[in-house]
Amino acid sequence: MATKQRAGKQGLGGGAGKVPPRPGGASGNKAAKAPVPPRPSGRTAGSSTARPGARPAPRVSARQLAQRRRQRNIYMALGGTGLVIIVVVVIIAVSLTGPSKKAKTTAGLVSGEYDVPANLIAKVEGVPVKTLVNAALTYKSDAVPPQALPGGNKELTLGGKPEVLYIGAEYCPFCAAERWAMVMAFSKFGTFSGLHGTSSSATDTNASTPTFAFYHSAFTSKYLSFVPVETLANNGTTTLQTPTSAENALLSKWDTAPYTTQNGSIPFVYLGGKYLINGAQYGPNAGSPLSGMQFTAAVNYLTSGKNAMSKGAMAAAGFLVGDVCALTHGQPASVCSQVPSSLIGITTSSHSTGKTSSTSPTTAAKKTAKK
Repeated sequence: MATKQRAGKQGLGGGAGKVPPRPGGASGNKAAKAPVPPRPSGRTAGSSTARPGARPAPRVSARQLAQRRRQRNIYMALGGTGLVIIVVVVIIAVSLTGPSKKAKTTAGLVSGEYDVPANLIAKVEGVPVKTLVNAALTYKSDAVPPQALPGGNKELTLGGKPEVLYIGAEYCPFCAAERWAMVMAFSKFGTFSGLHGTSSSATDTNASTPTFAFYHSAFTSKYLSFVPVETLANNGTTTLQTPTSAENALLSKWDTAPYTTQNGSIPFVYLGGKYLINGAQYGPNAGSPLSGMQFTAAVNYLTSGKNAMSKGAMAAAGFLVGDVCALTHGQPASVCSQVPSSLIGITTSSHSTGKTSSTSPTTAAKKTAKK
């Protein structure tokens, strides 16, 4: 019967075409199979436990876990290496930036200025107070103390501290000599920064005397204010700084007779309204042994204490220390306690004589360095 029924179904089709499949069911054509439902997973949705009778999720072998751990360690190592590389690159970049800044600083120096090693500056600043004091007591004929200003003169202060005003020029050979003594002395009361080297004019007296440059320098101290004004570069024509109206007023009042034999002398050093220097405190008039000397050689020469120039520089510095101790009322004690009373506020009654000063900044600004 089954055979006849199967034949009847085929006959129903005849040549009129195939019977369409039953909706939702399988057709009689074996080629059109019903869709296979998806295999259920071993876990229900939203559940972490396997359904009863479901096929369990495949397990990860210990070998696979170890391999994964190795891969993770490799990735971490590679990440750490990458971080180290980045840090190294940053360090290199910073190190490369340093010299470029220094190069810019060096390139920005004015005519005749140059960088000097820190150890050379430290050697000049490091001359002991005792050595300066002994030189001032022993070599009085090699240097002169500052002059005393009238007792009722107004004190000069800045930031609540006594102010020392220096006005000079880099072309000036006598300013060059005085700066050595000033660095020796004032470094006992504070800290210099930004000091460079320079030399006086190659066409002036004592040509090309090596020295410090105060231009663009700074001085930090709890006891003393130091204001340097360098008017012209060592070529005698390039303007560096211009004195203020107040500073020019001091020049006009005190840089004249009877305090100097040459009106408008430089270096001009005004110490707190109490003491005054017009011209260098020391230095041979008939030519300086420093003329044409290299900076390193000049440092060794002036800190040796074995020649007249060195003894004069140290004596001049000793006189400055004594006067600054008077301005600061004995502070700092570590310095001023080493200065005998005979040097505290020491002055000279004789005015500057001889050729120990250059022309004034006002006059020099209109001329070359050669007088």
